[in-house]
Amino acid sequence: MLVIADSSRTGGPEHVFTLARQLVAASWAPLVVCPEGPLQERCSEAGIAHLPLIMSGTGLAAAPIRLRQMVRHHDVDLVHSHALRAGMVLRRARVPNPFVHTHHLDGWFTASRLRTRLHRRELRQVAASADRQIAVSASVLDFLRDEVGLDPGRLRLVVNGIDPLRARLRPAPAGFRVGTLARLTPAKGIDLAVMALAAPAGRNLSLQVGGTGPELAPLIDLAASLGVADRVHFVGDVVDRQQFFEGCDVVWVPSREEPFGLVACEAMSAGVPVVASRVGGLPEIIEAPHAGILVSPANPAALASVTAALLADPERYRRLSLAGPERVLKHFSAQRMAALTRGVYREILR
Repeated sequence: MLVIADSSRTGGPEHVFTLARQLVAASWAPLVVCPEGPLQERCSEAGIAHLPLIMSGTGLAAAPIRLRQMVRHHDVDLVHSHALRAGMVLRRARVPNPFVHTHHLDGWFTASRLRTRLHRRELRQVAASADRQIAVSASVLDFLRDEVGLDPGRLRLVVNGIDPLRARLRPAPAGFRVGTLARLTPAKGIDLAVMALAAPAGRNLSLQVGGTGPELAPLIDLAASLGVADRVHFVGDVVDRQQFFEGCDVVWVPSREEPFGLVACEAMSAGVPVVASRVGGLPEIIEAPHAGILVSPANPAALASVTAALLADPERYRRLSLAGPERVLKHFSAQRMAALTRGVYREILR
Protein backbone atom coordinates (compact mmCIF):
# COMPACT_ATOMS: atom_id res chain seq x y z
CA MET A 1 0.00 0.00 0.00
CA LEU A 2 1.40 3.40 -1.10
CA VAL A 3 0.00 6.24 1.04
CA ILE A 4 0.28 9.96 0.29
CA ALA A 5 -1.78 12.92 1.53
CA ASP A 6 -1.50 14.84 -1.76
CA SER A 7 -3.17 14.02 -5.07
CA SER A 8 -1.86 16.90 -7.20
CA ARG A 9 0.56 16.80 -10.14
CA THR A 10 3.52 17.90 -8.02
CA GLY A 11 6.67 15.95 -7.09
CA GLY A 12 5.41 13.62 -4.35
CA PRO A 13 2.32 12.32 -6.19
CA GLU A 14 4.35 12.07 -9.40
CA HIS A 15 6.87 9.91 -7.54
CA VAL A 16 4.11 7.64 -6.16
CA PHE A 17 2.47 7.22 -9.56
CA THR A 18 5.79 6.39 -11.22
CA LEU A 19 6.67 3.90 -8.48
CA ALA A 20 3.23 2.24 -8.68
CA ARG A 21 3.56 1.76 -12.44
CA GLN A 22 6.99 0.22 -12.04
CA LEU A 23 5.75 -2.11 -9.29
CA VAL A 24 2.97 -3.34 -11.58
CA ALA A 25 5.56 -3.94 -14.31
CA ALA A 26 7.58 -6.04 -11.83
CA SER A 27 4.50 -8.16 -10.94
CA TRP A 28 3.83 -6.51 -7.58
CA ALA A 29 0.30 -5.35 -6.68
CA PRO A 30 0.36 -1.74 -5.45
CA LEU A 31 -2.68 -0.12 -3.86
CA VAL A 32 -2.49 3.69 -3.85
CA VAL A 33 -4.26 5.52 -1.01
CA CYS A 34 -4.61 9.30 -1.44
CA PRO A 35 -7.25 12.06 -1.52
CA GLU A 36 -9.45 12.39 -4.58
CA GLY A 37 -7.76 14.32 -7.38
CA PRO A 38 -5.37 13.94 -10.34
CA LEU A 39 -3.38 11.09 -8.78
CA GLN A 40 -6.49 8.96 -8.38
CA GLU A 41 -7.58 9.80 -11.93
CA ARG A 42 -4.20 8.79 -13.33
CA CYS A 43 -4.28 5.54 -11.37
CA SER A 44 -7.70 4.76 -12.86
CA GLU A 45 -6.43 5.39 -16.38
CA ALA A 46 -3.38 3.15 -15.76
CA GLY A 47 -5.37 0.34 -14.15
CA ILE A 48 -3.69 0.79 -10.75
CA ALA A 49 -5.81 -0.05 -7.70
CA HIS A 50 -6.55 2.98 -5.52
CA LEU A 51 -8.68 4.11 -2.59
CA PRO A 52 -9.67 7.63 -1.46
CA LEU A 53 -8.63 8.91 1.96
CA ILE A 54 -8.77 12.51 3.22
CA MET A 55 -5.76 13.27 5.40
CA SER A 56 -6.29 16.96 6.08
CA GLY A 57 -8.84 19.29 7.66
CA THR A 58 -11.84 17.60 9.22
CA GLY A 59 -10.81 14.25 7.75
CA LEU A 60 -7.45 14.11 9.53
CA ALA A 61 -8.77 12.84 12.88
CA ALA A 62 -10.51 9.83 11.34
CA ALA A 63 -7.76 9.06 8.79
CA PRO A 64 -5.68 6.70 11.00
CA ILE A 65 -8.75 4.54 11.80
CA ARG A 66 -9.82 4.41 8.16
CA LEU A 67 -6.29 3.55 7.07
CA ARG A 68 -6.02 0.73 9.59
CA GLN A 69 -9.33 -0.67 8.33
CA MET A 70 -8.09 -0.51 4.72
CA VAL A 71 -4.89 -2.37 5.58
CA ARG A 72 -6.82 -5.15 7.30
CA HIS A 73 -9.51 -5.43 4.62
CA HIS A 74 -7.10 -5.60 1.68
CA ASP A 75 -4.63 -8.06 3.21
CA VAL A 76 -1.68 -5.72 2.75
CA ASP A 77 1.86 -7.12 3.15
CA LEU A 78 3.67 -3.80 3.49
CA VAL A 79 2.72 -0.12 3.88
CA HIS A 80 4.81 2.67 2.36
CA SER A 81 4.02 6.29 3.29
CA HIS A 82 5.28 9.30 1.35
CA ALA A 83 5.95 12.73 2.90
CA LEU A 84 5.38 13.76 6.49
CA ARG A 85 1.58 14.03 6.64
CA ALA A 86 1.01 10.48 5.36
CA GLY A 87 3.75 9.23 7.67
CA MET A 88 1.99 10.86 10.64
CA VAL A 89 -1.31 9.21 9.71
CA LEU A 90 0.31 5.81 9.26
CA ARG A 91 2.18 6.08 12.57
CA ARG A 92 -1.05 6.88 14.39
CA ALA A 93 -2.84 4.02 12.63
CA ARG A 94 -0.48 1.60 14.43
CA VAL A 95 -0.74 -1.07 11.77
CA PRO A 96 1.19 -4.28 12.54
CA ASN A 97 2.50 -4.54 8.97
CA PRO A 98 6.06 -3.72 7.88
CA PHE A 99 6.30 0.07 7.42
CA VAL A 100 8.51 2.05 5.04
CA HIS A 101 8.52 5.86 4.93
CA THR A 102 9.95 8.08 2.18
CA HIS A 103 11.13 11.55 3.22
CA HIS A 104 10.39 14.10 0.48
CA LEU A 105 10.83 17.14 2.80
CA ASP A 106 8.99 19.57 0.49
CA GLY A 107 8.45 22.90 2.23
CA TRP A 108 10.63 21.92 5.18
CA PHE A 109 13.42 24.46 4.77
CA THR A 110 11.14 27.47 4.22
CA ALA A 111 8.75 26.69 7.11
CA SER A 112 8.36 29.00 10.11
CA ARG A 113 10.38 28.29 13.26
CA LEU A 114 7.34 26.94 15.11
CA ARG A 115 6.39 24.71 12.20
CA THR A 116 9.98 23.50 11.89
CA ARG A 117 10.04 22.50 15.57
CA LEU A 118 6.75 20.62 15.19
CA HIS A 119 7.97 18.96 12.00
CA ARG A 120 11.24 17.91 13.59
CA ARG A 121 9.36 16.18 16.40
CA GLU A 122 7.00 14.48 13.97
CA LEU A 123 9.90 13.39 11.76
CA ARG A 124 11.55 11.69 14.70
CA GLN A 125 8.31 9.97 15.73
CA VAL A 126 7.65 8.69 12.20
CA ALA A 127 11.27 7.55 11.94
CA ALA A 128 10.98 5.66 15.23
CA SER A 129 7.88 3.82 13.94
CA ALA A 130 9.16 2.95 10.46
CA ASP A 131 11.15 -0.21 9.83
CA ARG A 132 13.06 1.55 7.06
CA GLN A 133 13.16 5.10 5.72
CA ILE A 134 14.07 6.29 2.24
CA ALA A 135 15.72 9.61 1.36
CA VAL A 136 15.12 10.84 -2.20
CA SER A 137 18.55 12.48 -2.49
CA ALA A 138 21.91 12.46 -0.75
CA SER A 139 21.14 15.99 0.42
CA VAL A 140 17.97 14.81 2.18
CA LEU A 141 19.81 11.84 3.72
CA ASP A 142 22.57 14.08 5.07
CA PHE A 143 20.01 16.47 6.55
CA LEU A 144 18.03 13.69 8.25
CA ARG A 145 21.18 12.16 9.70
CA ASP A 146 23.09 15.29 10.68
CA GLU A 147 20.39 17.86 11.45
CA VAL A 148 17.44 15.76 12.65
CA GLY A 149 19.55 13.03 14.24
CA LEU A 150 17.87 10.02 12.65
CA ASP A 151 19.49 6.59 12.88
CA PRO A 152 21.55 6.09 9.69
CA GLY A 153 21.20 2.33 10.06
CA ARG A 154 17.51 2.58 9.13
CA LEU A 155 17.98 5.14 6.36
CA ARG A 156 18.36 4.15 2.72
CA LEU A 157 19.24 6.36 -0.24
CA VAL A 158 16.97 5.81 -3.25
CA VAL A 159 17.28 8.78 -5.57
CA ASN A 160 14.15 9.83 -7.38
CA GLY A 161 13.56 8.57 -10.89
CA ILE A 162 11.37 9.44 -13.86
CA ASP A 163 9.99 7.95 -17.03
CA PRO A 164 12.12 9.97 -19.48
CA LEU A 165 10.43 12.24 -21.95
CA ARG A 166 11.15 12.03 -25.66
CA ALA A 167 14.63 13.47 -26.19
CA ARG A 168 15.30 15.94 -28.99
CA LEU A 169 18.82 17.15 -29.66
CA ARG A 170 18.88 20.91 -29.94
CA PRO A 171 21.86 22.07 -31.99
CA ALA A 172 21.11 25.70 -31.11
CA PRO A 173 18.43 27.66 -29.26
CA ALA A 174 15.38 28.62 -31.33
CA GLY A 175 14.83 31.83 -29.38
CA PHE A 176 14.90 33.35 -25.91
CA ARG A 177 12.10 31.30 -24.31
CA VAL A 178 12.62 30.28 -20.69
CA GLY A 179 10.30 27.89 -18.86
CA THR A 180 9.78 27.08 -15.22
CA LEU A 181 7.40 24.45 -13.90
CA ALA A 182 6.52 24.12 -10.21
CA ARG A 183 3.91 24.52 -7.55
CA LEU A 184 3.75 28.27 -6.99
CA THR A 185 5.12 28.56 -3.45
CA PRO A 186 7.96 30.67 -2.01
CA ALA A 187 10.21 27.59 -1.82
CA LYS A 188 10.19 27.21 -5.61
CA GLY A 189 11.57 30.72 -6.22
CA ILE A 190 9.36 31.65 -9.16
CA ASP A 191 9.50 35.27 -7.99
CA LEU A 192 13.26 35.11 -8.61
CA ALA A 193 12.59 34.00 -12.19
CA VAL A 194 10.23 36.95 -12.72
CA MET A 195 12.81 39.34 -11.26
CA ALA A 196 15.49 37.92 -13.56
CA LEU A 197 13.56 39.26 -16.56
CA ALA A 198 14.02 42.78 -15.18
CA ALA A 199 17.80 42.38 -14.87
CA PRO A 200 19.88 43.94 -17.69
CA ALA A 201 20.83 40.52 -19.09
CA GLY A 202 17.22 39.34 -18.98
CA ARG A 203 15.59 42.00 -21.12
CA ASN A 204 15.38 39.76 -24.22
CA LEU A 205 13.99 36.77 -22.34
CA SER A 206 10.38 35.63 -22.08
CA LEU A 207 9.12 33.33 -19.32
CA GLN A 208 6.51 30.57 -19.33
CA VAL A 209 5.36 29.66 -15.83
CA GLY A 210 3.68 26.28 -15.51
CA GLY A 211 1.84 25.29 -12.34
CA THR A 212 -0.60 26.71 -9.82
CA GLY A 213 -0.42 27.56 -6.15
CA PRO A 214 -0.91 30.24 -3.48
CA GLU A 215 1.71 32.59 -4.96
CA LEU A 216 -0.06 33.07 -8.32
CA ALA A 217 -1.65 36.46 -7.53
CA PRO A 218 1.52 37.92 -5.92
CA LEU A 219 3.56 36.75 -8.92
CA ILE A 220 1.18 38.45 -11.35
CA ASP A 221 1.46 41.66 -9.29
CA LEU A 222 5.26 41.36 -9.19
CA ALA A 223 5.50 41.02 -12.98
CA ALA A 224 3.32 44.12 -13.42
CA SER A 225 5.30 46.17 -10.89
CA LEU A 226 8.60 45.28 -12.60
CA GLY A 227 7.25 46.12 -16.06
CA VAL A 228 7.75 42.60 -17.41
CA ALA A 229 4.12 41.40 -17.47
CA ASP A 230 4.14 41.26 -21.27
CA ARG A 231 7.01 38.73 -21.13
CA VAL A 232 5.62 36.47 -18.38
CA HIS A 233 2.94 33.93 -19.31
CA PHE A 234 1.18 31.93 -16.58
CA VAL A 235 -0.10 28.77 -18.26
CA GLY A 236 -1.62 27.01 -15.22
CA ASP A 237 -1.51 23.25 -14.63
CA VAL A 238 0.63 21.43 -17.18
CA VAL A 239 -0.67 18.00 -18.16
CA ASP A 240 1.50 17.48 -21.25
CA ARG A 241 5.02 18.11 -20.00
CA GLN A 242 6.57 17.05 -23.28
CA GLN A 243 4.69 19.84 -25.05
CA PHE A 244 5.62 22.35 -22.34
CA PHE A 245 9.35 21.66 -22.66
CA GLU A 246 9.14 21.70 -26.45
CA GLY A 247 8.22 25.37 -26.11
CA CYS A 248 11.31 26.21 -24.02
CA ASP A 249 14.87 26.98 -25.05
CA VAL A 250 16.08 26.83 -21.44
CA VAL A 251 14.42 25.62 -18.23
CA TRP A 252 15.01 27.38 -14.93
CA VAL A 253 14.77 25.69 -11.53
CA PRO A 254 15.33 28.73 -9.27
CA SER A 255 14.32 27.04 -6.01
CA ARG A 256 15.21 28.39 -2.59
CA GLU A 257 15.14 24.79 -1.38
CA GLU A 258 14.74 21.58 -3.35
CA PRO A 259 14.95 18.12 -1.76
CA PHE A 260 15.39 16.59 -5.22
CA GLY A 261 14.22 18.37 -8.40
CA LEU A 262 12.05 16.24 -10.71
CA VAL A 263 11.52 19.11 -13.15
CA ALA A 264 15.26 19.36 -13.76
CA CYS A 265 15.33 15.63 -14.62
CA GLU A 266 12.34 15.94 -16.93
CA ALA A 267 13.74 18.93 -18.82
CA MET A 268 17.16 17.28 -19.17
CA SER A 269 15.56 14.07 -20.45
CA ALA A 270 13.81 16.11 -23.15
CA GLY A 271 17.12 17.66 -24.22
CA VAL A 272 16.44 21.14 -22.81
CA PRO A 273 19.43 22.76 -21.05
CA VAL A 274 18.76 23.54 -17.39
CA VAL A 275 19.92 26.44 -15.23
CA ALA A 276 19.24 25.75 -11.54
CA SER A 277 20.00 26.99 -8.04
CA ARG A 278 22.84 25.34 -6.17
CA VAL A 279 20.60 23.99 -3.40
CA GLY A 280 19.46 20.62 -2.06
CA GLY A 281 19.43 17.77 -4.53
CA LEU A 282 19.86 19.91 -7.66
CA PRO A 283 23.68 19.69 -7.77
CA GLU A 284 23.36 15.88 -7.66
CA ILE A 285 21.15 15.96 -10.77
CA ILE A 286 22.87 18.67 -12.78
CA GLU A 287 26.52 17.59 -12.39
CA ALA A 288 27.64 21.00 -13.57
CA PRO A 289 29.15 21.93 -15.94
CA HIS A 290 28.60 18.72 -17.91
CA ALA A 291 24.79 18.43 -17.96
CA GLY A 292 23.57 21.85 -16.84
CA ILE A 293 24.49 25.08 -15.10
CA LEU A 294 24.23 25.95 -11.41
CA VAL A 295 23.94 29.48 -10.00
CA SER A 296 23.97 30.79 -6.45
CA PRO A 297 20.50 30.67 -4.88
CA ALA A 298 18.23 33.73 -4.70
CA ASN A 299 20.24 35.51 -7.41
CA PRO A 300 18.01 36.76 -10.28
CA ALA A 301 20.87 38.63 -11.95
CA ALA A 302 22.93 35.43 -12.14
CA LEU A 303 19.99 33.52 -13.62
CA ALA A 304 19.64 36.12 -16.35
CA SER A 305 23.33 36.58 -17.16
CA VAL A 306 24.18 32.85 -17.25
CA THR A 307 21.16 32.15 -19.46
CA ALA A 308 21.94 35.00 -21.85
CA ALA A 309 25.52 33.74 -22.18
CA LEU A 310 24.32 30.18 -22.83
CA LEU A 311 21.87 31.26 -25.52
CA ALA A 312 24.69 33.15 -27.23
CA ASP A 313 26.96 30.05 -27.26
CA PRO A 314 25.49 27.43 -29.66
CA GLU A 315 28.32 24.92 -29.08
CA ARG A 316 27.89 24.85 -25.32
CA TYR A 317 24.12 24.82 -25.73
CA ARG A 318 24.37 21.75 -27.99
CA ARG A 319 26.66 19.93 -25.52
CA LEU A 320 24.21 20.45 -22.64
CA SER A 321 21.27 19.36 -24.80
CA LEU A 322 23.09 16.14 -25.67
CA ALA A 323 24.35 15.40 -22.15
CA GLY A 324 21.00 15.76 -20.35
CA PRO A 325 19.16 12.69 -21.70
CA GLU A 326 22.23 10.47 -21.25
CA ARG A 327 22.65 11.47 -17.60
CA VAL A 328 18.98 10.97 -16.74
CA LEU A 329 18.85 7.54 -18.37
CA LYS A 330 21.98 6.43 -16.52
CA HIS A 331 21.26 7.78 -13.03
CA PHE A 332 17.61 8.81 -12.66
CA SER A 333 15.44 6.26 -14.44
CA ALA A 334 12.17 5.07 -12.95
CA GLN A 335 13.33 1.47 -13.34
CA ARG A 336 16.42 2.06 -11.21
CA MET A 337 14.42 3.89 -8.53
CA ALA A 338 11.82 1.12 -8.35
CA ALA A 339 14.41 -1.67 -8.25
CA LEU A 340 16.17 -0.04 -5.30
CA THR A 341 12.82 0.53 -3.56
CA ARG A 342 11.90 -3.14 -3.99
CA GLY A 343 15.26 -3.95 -2.41
CA VAL A 344 14.24 -1.95 0.67
CA TYR A 345 10.91 -3.80 0.75
CA ARG A 346 12.69 -7.16 0.65
CA GLU A 347 14.91 -6.15 3.57
CA ILE A 348 11.96 -5.89 5.93
CA LEU A 349 9.71 -8.56 4.37
CA ARG A 350 12.38 -11.12 5.18
